[in-house]
Amino acid sequence: MTLTAVPALSRPRTLLTDPAGLFAELARLDLPQGEYVVCGSAALYVRGLRARMGDLDVLTRGPAWQKVLSLGVPPTVALSGHGLVVNHPAAAIEFVDRWTAGWPTDYLIASADLIDGIPFMRLGDVLAWKQRAHRPKDLPDIAAVHRLRRLWNGDSAPARTDKTDWRKAA
Repeated sequence: MTLTAVPALSRPRTLLTDPAGLFAELARLDLPQGEYVVCGSAALYVRGLRARMGDLDVLTRGPAWQKVLSLGVPPTVALSGHGLVVNHPAAAIEFVDRWTAGWPTDYLIASADLIDGIPFMRLGDVLAWKQRAHRPKDLPDIAAVHRLRRLWNGDSAPARTDKTDWRKAA
């Protein structure tokens, strides 16, 4: 009887695309699953709630953070003063060792939605984060999530507007 070796299972090829090839570059880095999550606006882009994205914000920990440090770019203090950041040397990907204040790293990574093999911040968490930040650039994103929620619920008008006037943000 002849035994043949079974090829090792490899990570599925990433099908997500973007004009700058950021998802392909992130997949190429082969960060360990369960040790990172894509946060911020890219989580809206991948769900079709944004027409474009400027960069990827990737929250990492443990082995994923160590792999990011091996890119040869020294970490700097994040603009928020909360944690460290490493900017990819050739792509618009920002790696952080913690998300903004009040967002536990372990929670964001453990609760991520896996889309085409890449973990993304949950849509409800993106909405809550953007509502807390309440920056002018976040208003269209907040409105887009509210429109999707209304569509899912079959509502023709928003149930509540919180602090965001959805008519102005749309």
